[in-house]
Amino acid sequence: MKDRASFFNIAKIIGFSLYFVILFSERTLALVFSVKGGGEYALISADPFNYVAYSVTAASLLAGTALFARLFVSLFRALRSGTGYDFRSHSREWVIAATVLLFGGMMHTGFTIAGVQFVSYGFLIAALILSAVEGCLSGGDKYLHVVSAVYLVLFSMSIPVCYISFMDAPLRVAFFVAEFAAVFALVPIFGVMTDRLMRTGVTSFHPIFPAVMTLLSGATIALKWSESVNWFVLIFASATLLCYLSVGIVAYRREPVLTK
Repeated sequence: MKDRASFFNIAKIIGFSLYFVILFSERTLALVFSVKGGGEYALISADPFNYVAYSVTAASLLAGTALFARLFVSLFRALRSGTGYDFRSHSREWVIAATVLLFGGMMHTGFTIAGVQFVSYGFLIAALILSAVEGCLSGGDKYLHVVSAVYLVLFSMSIPVCYISFMDAPLRVAFFVAEFAAVFALVPIFGVMTDRLMRTGVTSFHPIFPAVMTLLSGATIALKWSESVNWFVLIFASATLLCYLSVGIVAYRREPVLTK
């Protein structure tokens, strides 16, 4: 039992740490090389979208790095003193740091390497799944733990990345507002859901969350439909909604007894 707890503890620390290191590296290099390069995503292109996207990315990197650095120092001190480090006791701090950094990951800039970003997200998702698995092995409600992992992974993929657009002005402005609103609403919601999962092994199935996702992700898809269809978000937003309607409602009814 002690060895199992130690494994999950270390694995979750590694997952969050690799998420930070990989995404931080990719986003930093993208900012450096995109000042003059990157075509329409170059900072010197003078497109208003880039000013906002680069500002959000830079702020996310600065704040996220400060938060993760504080966690790494705390981790190092605990290990050095031999007192040990319990991830679950500090999980909210790790989730906040990961959420802050995720804002930058949701901004498409020049030299964005989607494959590298997915690798970083993969380590974060692995940590989420491990938390659910740990709950199952600890004698919790296996239905809730499994559904939590599936639902939260789908939800994370339904958040649209902010892309540039060249549609006519009225529709373009509406699209920009919709996609930035989606990121600034859904990333924090993902953070709240992740925090619940990391602390209890069960995420939040509150109905307001899929409702907001459907509204905002749906708006970004619909407004850009005439220019290009974001099939990735469309598929995962649909899958998230279907998952909630099929199993999430039942989970919501059973959730309070186990998580409060």
